[in-house]
Amino acid sequence: MLNVMRKHAGSWMIKVILFAIVIVFVFWGVGSFRSRQASKVATVNDEIIAVSEFRRAYNNLIEQYRQRFGENLNDGMLEMLKVKDQALNQLIDRALVLQEAKKLELRVTDAEVAESIMNAPVFQTNGSFDNRRYLRLLAQVHLTPEEFEADQKNALLAEKLTRVVAGAAKVSDGEARLWYDWQNASANIDTVLFEPGRYTDITPSEQEIADYFDEQKENYKTEPMVKARYVLFDPDAFKGEVAVAEDEIADYYDSNIDEFKTEKTVEASHILIKLAPDADEEADAAARSKAADIAKMAREGKDFAELAKTYSEGPTKDKGGYLGKFQKSQMVKPFADKAFSMASGEISDPVKTQFGWHVIKVESVEDATTRTLEESKDRIIATLKQRKARNLAYDRAEQFYETCYEKEDLIHNAETFNLAVLEAGSFTRKGPEALGSAKSQFAQAAFDLGKDGISDIQDIGGRYYIIQTTEVIKAAIPELDAVKARVRKDLIRKMQAEKAYAEAKAMAADLASGKTFEESASLHGVTIKHTGLFKRNTSIPDIGSDPQVTQAAFQLASSGDISKEPIKGGAGYYLLRLVEKKAPAADGFESEKESIKAMLLQQKQRNAMQDWIDARKASSDIKIEKSYLE
Repeated sequence: MLNVMRKHAGSWMIKVILFAIVIVFVFWGVGSFRSRQASKVATVNDEIIAVSEFRRAYNNLIEQYRQRFGENLNDGMLEMLKVKDQALNQLIDRALVLQEAKKLELRVTDAEVAESIMNAPVFQTNGSFDNRRYLRLLAQVHLTPEEFEADQKNALLAEKLTRVVAGAAKVSDGEARLWYDWQNASANIDTVLFEPGRYTDITPSEQEIADYFDEQKENYKTEPMVKARYVLFDPDAFKGEVAVAEDEIADYYDSNIDEFKTEKTVEASHILIKLAPDADEEADAAARSKAADIAKMAREGKDFAELAKTYSEGPTKDKGGYLGKFQKSQMVKPFADKAFSMASGEISDPVKTQFGWHVIKVESVEDATTRTLEESKDRIIATLKQRKARNLAYDRAEQFYETCYEKEDLIHNAETFNLAVLEAGSFTRKGPEALGSAKSQFAQAAFDLGKDGISDIQDIGGRYYIIQTTEVIKAAIPELDAVKARVRKDLIRKMQAEKAYAEAKAMAADLASGKTFEESASLHGVTIKHTGLFKRNTSIPDIGSDPQVTQAAFQLASSGDISKEPIKGGAGYYLLRLVEKKAPAADGFESEKESIKAMLLQQKQRNAMQDWIDARKASSDIKIEKSYLE
């Protein structure tokens, strides 16, 4: 591996990025190929879950939530989500699964691993496995193919166990039909809405504001913060200290010759006459004959693009059949073999693939080339300089780090090494804004340190940081005066909602006493709106997506039924009257039956697997080091 993966490099983002690449099992958290440290967070039937594994799983989850919630993610949300518990449970689940797979002597062959990787869309270009892309993506997250493939092997092993555990699950046509009828039923309702914002005459007293603040103090807690300083080792600053010899340039060129090769490309258009895989000889002959007629018209001078727009049944029809430029490996073999044997401007006879019969027109051909050493020299020099500068920057960071034993050492060593100590100031878990895209990782490292703690080498965005947290500022409840405007605004919003609920409740009482929907709406100054038909999984016209309103609407049984209690929706409090309920069209079920059964089967299998895991947890010897969940 590159020097960036040395023992001190703080690269937890490796697994975060890899999470988006690996074909993971439902609870597959992190890889298990890393060497384990002596310290542990738990044991599962005497198998150790190391601190390093726990940290990677935890950081993976943090990054996933950060991508979902952005800058809204804070300590309160992390506590509510119980991220530490989630990370540990992932690791325990994984250990139980692999232990059971081993006990059952399940195996995954190298061929199975290779197939799963080659079929992963992330590693494909135009539908075909691209080895260069595969190696490039792994290199970007500092993983070797051997490491990634070991992880993938375990993931596939877990999938095999899932099939053993949940393989007996079945879904009947009757179950699928019940789900179809439930999901596709539609309702039409009348609504009235009591919007909190309509009550503008609310003015809370000073005492009410103070009382509300006392009740809700925890909601006004400041976020925890830290202060930090750091020393930066930027590879760009070391480029002036590195040189590249002629023999190094030649060696790099010879060792990486594929980098300088450009494969032959063909630019082409095509017309596709589709053919079903199970088509009989008569249908096959008819499709070929039609393609041959089109090829004849094209050779006689008819515009190929217009022919494609008229006759083609492929996805490029509207573009005149244009496919652009492609390499031979990017197309299915019969098509590629023919296209790459043709000259520019040539039109083919019909060519058969698994999709049907094609007529190909080659627009241009670019032969394979290899850039010479002289042509590639500047590029190689830049690559080698960047590599050497990164290595040198890391070496300097390592020398610096190895002499940092006490809290004062960061400043003293910076003076010795003639380096600047930079101040990041105070910041939350979002990180210091001045660091731009590096702020989140920087903050993660700083928050992991105690006061005066010095981090190991952090690789953040290709630059190396050594960070010292100089102050830990705990979350605190502020004085009322500091947040009074915010408290007042929140209280007014609460009082408006309470008044809206009270008004809706009063109308519900009127309806219960015998008043009509129209009379009561007029009495309370609200307008009746008609939604028209909508389904459980669609937006409600004029309301939008509002699960509470949808649920309440479908709980009404008969036309004219009215909700007995106000429904709290996104815009306020609603009362509903059912106009009609409509069952789905019976003839739509057959076309969706198989996809519904597949979806319900997945649900059953997930539930069966989770039940199995819960049972294994209950009967296993699981010991957790409590300090890691505090």
